[in-house]
Amino acid sequence: MQEPYPTSGNGVEPRQVDNEASGNSGQAVHVLQNQEVSIRASSRSGSEVAIPFDSQSSLEEDTSNNEKRRSFRRRVTTALHISKRYKRGFSKGRVEQITHSLNEYPRGYGKVAAIENLDSDLLVYRKYGWLHNYALLHLQDELAELQEELETLDRWELSDGNETLLYSRRLDYDQPRSIRKGIVAKLHEKLAKYDDALLRWQKVQALKRPTKRSQRNVYNLISNTGSLVQDESEWIREGPDLAALGYGGDHGWLNAILEDFLNLISRTMTKALCSSREQRQKTGDEAIQLVSNRRFDVLIRGMITLIAAILLLLPVFVLFKLQPTNKSEFERKSNYQIVTVFAFTLFFSACCSIFTQASRQEVFAATAAYSAVLVVFLGNTSSAMATAGIS
Repeated sequence: MQEPYPTSGNGVEPRQVDNEASGNSGQAVHVLQNQEVSIRASSRSGSEVAIPFDSQSSLEEDTSNNEKRRSFRRRVTTALHISKRYKRGFSKGRVEQITHSLNEYPRGYGKVAAIENLDSDLLVYRKYGWLHNYALLHLQDELAELQEELETLDRWELSDGNETLLYSRRLDYDQPRSIRKGIVAKLHEKLAKYDDALLRWQKVQALKRPTKRSQRNVYNLISNTGSLVQDESEWIREGPDLAALGYGGDHGWLNAILEDFLNLISRTMTKALCSSREQRQKTGDEAIQLVSNRRFDVLIRGMITLIAAILLLLPVFVLFKLQPTNKSEFERKSNYQIVTVFAFTLFFSACCSIFTQASRQEVFAATAAYSAVLVVFLGNTSSAMATAGIS
């Protein structure tokens, strides 16, 4: 009779435990083999299997690429100031403008200030040239007196005083009662005032005089509104002493003639073509017609372009019609062609001088080029006819 194997403390025999462990390991091996077989089968069938760590790495790579794209897009939009996000209170479109009408102001100096604020052509003020010259003359004479005092002091120091004081400013200023030190102090003060007044008057004097049209408009507006008493509104009649702060003085007689011509045709049409909505709101109920300089310049440029085209094509047409057809007409029509070239060249030069702000050199160069074009055309037609033969 065999003795039983010794048992463990939990009452289970060692052989039995080993068998159970080997059974579990066999099951695990069997599960892994089944998974490997299934993976191989799926790879053979052509289907892909998402491996956990591979999918995680691809996801991280996609996230990194998207972040790079967003970062690049953010840098571009920041550099170009492009953004579709608007802060609260910011307008995405056109900002509505606040326009003050003349009706809002009572009669008085406030009304006159509002009138001159309507347009830059109405910014007209006095220069007070006589007062500027009067003040400058007095400062000039005060400086002349100081100069005489210095010259007299220098002569006295040279003959009867201490001659060494002329050679050393420090020694002179160290004297307890230095006369020259006090005169030079006054000289610095007077020279600063004189130079400042002189330069300010130079700038004021350089201001252009307003056109008669601007002066008349300001005078009529002040008179019609009754904003100033008679004595305090006489300054607008001081024509030579007036200064135009706006750029109305740059517009020549062509602007005035064209505006008068359009008003003669229809004031309603002129207001619709040459006045902006903001200008119509600013005038209120007053019978005032403001003209937009930008719109008016576009109209004038279009007219000048039309004139330039006519000046180039019309003489060509006239010279073509004046071509001689036989020998008897050759001398007579040749003279007509020369007169035509001269007349159109003169007219072109006048238009450049009147309608544009070109300098004398530019006018001369443009006239020479225009004349050269006509002369070349005339020479080509004459040579062509001579080649063909005139019977």
